[in-house]
Amino acid sequence: MSYDPSTIATLRRALDEVLLDARFHQQKSASALEIAEHLLARAADGTLERLKCSAFKKLIGDAARLPG
Repeated sequence: MSYDPSTIATLRRALDEVLLDARFHQQKSASALEIAEHLLARAADGTLERLKCSAFKKLIGDAARLPG
């Protein structure tokens, strides 16, 4: 798959912002690589806020599936 420079910049910013957010460090239910893969899979969603929202939903969903 190829992405235009604008999409790459949006994906990078979304990843940076998610990884720097306290919610990422508190949940620990997904690795940075899993978040990056998730964002790439959702690249068609397009906007920075939609991508970040999707990543945080993944974190919350993964944490809910963890034992204990």
